[in-house]
Amino acid sequence: MVFLTFIGGVVVLVLVLNLRDRVQKLEQLIESGVVQQTSEQGYQPSSEQPEKQPLAIPGPLFDYVKQQLQLGTDREKIKNSLLSNGWQISDVEKAFSAVIAQTQVQAQTLRPLVMPEQTGPTMSQKFIGWLKEDWLLKLGALLLLIGFGWLTTYAFLNDWIGPMGRIALGVIAGSIFILLGYWRIKKYLAQGGIFLVLGSTTILLTIFAARTVYGFFTPFSALIVMFLSTAFVALASVKYNSRALSLLSLTLAGIAPLLTKSPATDHVGLFAYLFVVILGAIWIVALTGQRELTAASLIIVSAYSAPHLLSPFSFPLVDTQTLLLFAYAFATLFFLTNTAGLLKLKGKDIVPDLIAAAGNGLFLLAWIMTTAPDEWKSLIIAAWMVVFAVGSFLIFRITQRQESFYVYAGVGVAMLAAATSAELSGATLTIAYAIESGAIALITYVILRNIKIAERTSLLLIGPIILSIDSLTSISWSRSVVHKDFFVLLVLSSIMLGLGSFFLRRVKEIDDKEPRRINALLLIVGSAYAFVLLWLSLHAGLLNNNNAVMISLVVYTIIGLITYFYGLANGKRGLYLYGGVLVGFVIGRLFTVDIWKMELAGKIVTFFLIGALLVSTAFLGKKKHNKEIINNY
Repeated sequence: MVFLTFIGGVVVLVLVLNLRDRVQKLEQLIESGVVQQTSEQGYQPSSEQPEKQPLAIPGPLFDYVKQQLQLGTDREKIKNSLLSNGWQISDVEKAFSAVIAQTQVQAQTLRPLVMPEQTGPTMSQKFIGWLKEDWLLKLGALLLLIGFGWLTTYAFLNDWIGPMGRIALGVIAGSIFILLGYWRIKKYLAQGGIFLVLGSTTILLTIFAARTVYGFFTPFSALIVMFLSTAFVALASVKYNSRALSLLSLTLAGIAPLLTKSPATDHVGLFAYLFVVILGAIWIVALTGQRELTAASLIIVSAYSAPHLLSPFSFPLVDTQTLLLFAYAFATLFFLTNTAGLLKLKGKDIVPDLIAAAGNGLFLLAWIMTTAPDEWKSLIIAAWMVVFAVGSFLIFRITQRQESFYVYAGVGVAMLAAATSAELSGATLTIAYAIESGAIALITYVILRNIKIAERTSLLLIGPIILSIDSLTSISWSRSVVHKDFFVLLVLSSIMLGLGSFFLRRVKEIDDKEPRRINALLLIVGSAYAFVLLWLSLHAGLLNNNNAVMISLVVYTIIGLITYFYGLANGKRGLYLYGGVLVGFVIGRLFTVDIWKMELAGKIVTFFLIGALLVSTAFLGKKKHNKEIINNY
């Protein structure tokens, strides 16, 4: 539970920091007046500005170029695809010019209606656009699939065809659909893709029926046939650069093991098959840059891993250590692919890659915590933590993107926390978390020399602060002064005050207010822990509670007055307010709590001492009235 609390804090911290950066960038765009203009899908130009299309441009060519540009496909990829299919370069250039001209006319017409935050079609709009394109063909393919199923069912019931013939009929029909799709995709990408997927699905269902009804094929041979049909679709997706086909082929390949109806699941063989499928997906990513396949692959592997992670004792005969090695292999592939993608995509949208990186780290961590031997868990996690930490450093150095640093560093911190929780517990775990969080913030600054990132990283101390609540209310304070909970508060206070003091001079050298606020927060919370530690220690060490309260309040008052007048004399508004609030706290407690609870002798001594301290300030002198107090601390 402690580990999950800490990990939850890390995840929330990463999400908040990422969201904050995105909001700041949006505010900067709005302030600078940068507004992107987009046109609505399905808009028809008015009669005053009719849509013009040169007669020399073939209609299918014009429609294909327009469709691909709307889907966000790179212009060079569209051009190469058309040239490889026999189109002339002059016709292709004319088509691009005509589509761009039409888009400009529509943008001019729609400009008053465009909202500033629109940046392109949403996923739902793309899906609706895909449904609208060749919708009759898609509907017809669905009806053919249903009709084929009824025809074969009817033929089976009337014994028109024997078992072997029935299976052969299904495989032949699927092959015909695949060949038809491959022929059609050369000129019509969407139509050819539909036939390819229809053929591959037909083969998968036929092999599934062969295994389920007649017991034909072995599970291995059935899986090979299914994989070959999906691999053909994947090859077509690479040749014609179709994202939809790539995702569908990967999905079909991932479903195939579920259709083999194996009497006993060979988990090692299953993971070996998945490894081959993932290698194919990464090959497609390398050739086409379709990075979403990495996340889709991670989802498929995680789905097959879920039973082993959620119910590890349900598979007593499974070689879990071999599966753990496969998990390492999967994590390595995803890490290398993701890192290469982040390094390559400088200045572009990297959110999908960041999600995949975080998911990969959690996937690996779950496998290690569930399957690895107890005596090796911490060492294995520490080794992978180093890998992710080095990855975060290299990516930040090359791309200067803070988001990637936060995600990879967050995964590394989560692994460090997991390794620590595997070895420690209770107050010792809290102390270790505090030391690790402070060290991470300090090392981040030493390596990156970026005070803003270092200050944000220091917010990892939120985790130890939450865990220290038990130490604040521990029963140990009623027994003695020096114990584990004492050191929890001492370490937390020392780390926060130490980091705040170390970063103080450096945050003053920059104009950004955010690091200053975080640094002030470190100093305030660190001093608060010191005050609490003093209060609890005095109450635990002194038999008389009145004396403990008196000494604590006097110390608070002295510190508050010193801070107040130092800030007032040097124009430091932060120190001035801090001291005033601390003195105000003492006075407030005296009149709301201690005046009713303390004995008469304790009231007299306490009120005399604090009153004398306050009256003595009259002899400290006053600043000139015209001295300005600096607003920024």
